[in-house]
Amino acid sequence: MIDIDTAARELEVLWSLPGRDCRLQPLGQSGTGLTAIIHTPAQRFFLKWMRDGGPLEAEQDGLIRLAPVVRVPGWRYLGPLAGGQALILEWLELGQSLSHGQWRELGELLRRLHSVPGEQFGYHRDNWIGASRQYNAPSADWATFFVNQRLAPQWRWACQRGLPAAEAGQVEAVMALAMDWLSEVTVAPSLVHGDLWSGNLGTLTDGTVVLFDPAVYYGHGEVDLAMLELFGPVPEECHRGYGIDPHDPAVVQRKTLYNLYHLLNHFVLFGGGYLNAITRSCRTLLSY
Repeated sequence: MIDIDTAARELEVLWSLPGRDCRLQPLGQSGTGLTAIIHTPAQRFFLKWMRDGGPLEAEQDGLIRLAPVVRVPGWRYLGPLAGGQALILEWLELGQSLSHGQWRELGELLRRLHSVPGEQFGYHRDNWIGASRQYNAPSADWATFFVNQRLAPQWRWACQRGLPAAEAGQVEAVMALAMDWLSEVTVAPSLVHGDLWSGNLGTLTDGTVVLFDPAVYYGHGEVDLAMLELFGPVPEECHRGYGIDPHDPAVVQRKTLYNLYHLLNHFVLFGGGYLNAITRSCRTLLSY
C-alpha cells in the first residue's frame, strides 16, 4: 500500500514545493487503493491512488468528456506516485443535500448532457463500474449493445460468484426478451454519466450541481435517470426538469431493466445481499 510520507515528498518535487510543505490526510482505504486530501500552502486537492492506474485513466477520460457540459472536478495530475498511480483532482467544498430547485436543475443538466450525440453506442475505450470492467465495444443498435455489453458480462460473472441456478435462468430469460423490448423504443446514442447513483453527485457551496466518478459512454439517457433511483426515489422535480414522465409504464419497465445491470454488478462485487433485489427485478420484468 502507499507510503504517505513518500507520496508527499514526491509531490513536493513534482510541484516544486519547499520541503515539508505537502501533507496527505487519508480519507479511505481498500485493498486496491486509497483516497486522501492533499494539503499544500496554497490549496487542497483530492487524491485517488491505486496500484493499477487503468481505472484512474478511465476516470480522467470521463471527466474530460463531461467537463464541457456539466460541472465536474478538474484534474491536476495523472501519473506515477509512490509505487503506484495517482489521479489528483480539484478539491470541491460540497454543500447540503439537493433542494427541490436543485433537483430540477439536475434534470435540466442531464437533458443537456444527453443531447450530446455519439456516432454509435459504446465508447472508444472500456472503463470501470465500481471495481468491475465495463465493456464499451461500439454497436449501431442499442438493444444489442445493452444486452451484450452490459447484462451478459455481469450475468457470467454473477454465475461465477454463485448466482443460484433459478435466478441465473431468470436473468437469461430477461436478456432474451430485452432485445425485443428495447427494439420498440427509438434511441439515439447520447453521452451518459454511466454511474449516476446519489453518491456521485452533490452541490457546491454556491449551489452549483456537480457530478463525479463517471463511467461514461454513449447510450440511452434513461440509464442515468434509472440509476438515480436505484437506492431510493427521486423527487418529481428532477423528472420535470428532464421532461419525462416517471410513471409511464414503458419508462418504469426500462428503469427496472437498466438497473438490473447495476444489481448484478453489486452482487458480483458485494455478494448475496443483492440476490433478493435481482429476483424481484426479474420477476417484475418477466411479468410484462
